[in-house]
Amino acid sequence: MKQDLFDIVIIGAGVIGHSIAFRLKQCRPDLNLAVLGDPMNSLMASRAAAGMLAPFGECSEADGFFRFCRESLLQYPDFINDLISISDIPVHLSMKGSLMPSSSLANDWEKQIRFLREENIPHEIWSPARCQQLAPALAASCGEVLWVGEGQVNNREMHDALVAASRKLGVEIFEKNVTGFVRDSSIVEAAITSTMEVRSQKFILASGSWSSQLGDALDLSLPLKPIKGQMCRVQVQDAQLDYTVHGLMTYVAPWRGGKGFVLGTTMEDRGFDPVIEEGVIQGLIERAAEVIPCLKDAPLIESWAGLRPAAEDLMPIMGKSSRYKNLFYSTGHYRNGILQTPKQADYIVQTILETLVDEMPEFSPQRYNL
Repeated sequence: MKQDLFDIVIIGAGVIGHSIAFRLKQCRPDLNLAVLGDPMNSLMASRAAAGMLAPFGECSEADGFFRFCRESLLQYPDFINDLISISDIPVHLSMKGSLMPSSSLANDWEKQIRFLREENIPHEIWSPARCQQLAPALAASCGEVLWVGEGQVNNREMHDALVAASRKLGVEIFEKNVTGFVRDSSIVEAAITSTMEVRSQKFILASGSWSSQLGDALDLSLPLKPIKGQMCRVQVQDAQLDYTVHGLMTYVAPWRGGKGFVLGTTMEDRGFDPVIEEGVIQGLIERAAEVIPCLKDAPLIESWAGLRPAAEDLMPIMGKSSRYKNLFYSTGHYRNGILQTPKQADYIVQTILETLVDEMPEFSPQRYNL
């Protein structure tokens, strides 16, 4: 079955794809848009994150990537307010900050403080006595602690709200996997699913770890692979901690909108492997309990695995294709897809509408001849 011609089709039903649709419709209500993708895939990506908005824990130098992440963090309050007002779905957002214990940073403690100061990043150094007052759940062995002005969002709520907002704004949503394309050497004419051909003037590939498989159907070699991360959520009634904590090879994040904490995560190069391993989850709990002792015997609520799309250089792939005149990319966001959601949406919208001023060459698809 053939569909009417769309102005833009976004391939990918996670937060990246739906945020682009959301922003495009806000900027250009006249555009005829569609989102294509199996929502089950988002369970392994957008919905499998902890929702941490933590650029200062991820970056150690003030390069373009750092600035992009920082700007995206600053956009979050307005982005979520817009999203709630259109979707009528609550999305829990906290900008209360993150904690970095000196015991976790070890030899990088002074380097991290220097970086925060040089970049005028909101931060405080908490003494053990102040930690006991403001974050009593932390282990005494954490020592001094850095408070950093970061955030956290309930990513599952955000995904639900983006889908609802897209629908309310008139975006057509087809819950189908793309299996191929109708194309010639320089134009993509249609995306093929099991039941239809969806034609469009422009296409955006935003399918996370599955983007490389779709690239194969276009004779494009996307250097992306899925990096598995196993995570869990435990039940804690009165932990007296409202901050994300960066531990040693782990993190602990409050479950926004409910009780308990999310513990993560592993980084495993094992392909599209969804298996959750009991021993790995127990290891996460044990490492988290080193910084928050009450987690040691906390009941396990759920555990899951996510797949992060990692490019060879661990940078996003965003922008216009050099191979197809009407193809664009927003993929390869690796560990920072949730954090980068608002900024990447604006970046792609401006690229599509040809209003982009500050292009990021380090993100360009051209670096991989795409």
